[in-house]
Amino acid sequence: MEPTYSTSYTLLERAKNQNDNQAWDQLIANYRKYIYVVIRSMNVNSSDADDILQQVLIELWKYLPKYENTDKKSKFRYWLAKITRNQVISFIRREQSHLKKCDHAKREAQDLYLASIEPPEIERIITQEWQVFLTNSAMEKVEVHFSATALKAFELFRNGQTPNEIAELLEVKPDSVYKYISRIKLKLIQEIEHLQKELDF
Repeated sequence: MEPTYSTSYTLLERAKNQNDNQAWDQLIANYRKYIYVVIRSMNVNSSDADDILQQVLIELWKYLPKYENTDKKSKFRYWLAKITRNQVISFIRREQSHLKKCDHAKREAQDLYLASIEPPEIERIITQEWQVFLTNSAMEKVEVHFSATALKAFELFRNGQTPNEIAELLEVKPDSVYKYISRIKLKLIQEIEHLQKELDF
């Protein structure tokens, strides 16, 4: 029976071995969405974001064996976000160099696009996008435990509808709506805490 890799510091240490394909695949599965979110948060379009993501993965594979977690600022997500930011900057420079060979109309449009890509302060990205990533990942895991009605009630609640309005829309009792929201909230908090422990090292 093959070993099961948990999402933890142990997985990271195993993935540093460039011959351990199973650990590498699991590590990338865990963080791919986070990398993509960070790239897109810089206003990169989806097709370019896919290309940049591949470059990030190449850099990650190349430098992961040298990564050391020595303090809070060297947490894996900080290091990963910095690699991602650097690849976005490299992409901008490559495109700017390429533009010199393009016709005026194309150059003008591409110039506007590149100018809109703004690698923001890395700490802001790390904090903001990490929380979004954790919440979305947790919600995906939580969804399997609840009915479609309960999940719809929670979605409507998150979008600002009151429990009474939700009860009327879904044709259920207000007490049921309160129970749906309370149970999903509790499960979501537990899952976020679990992911925080597993992924944030």
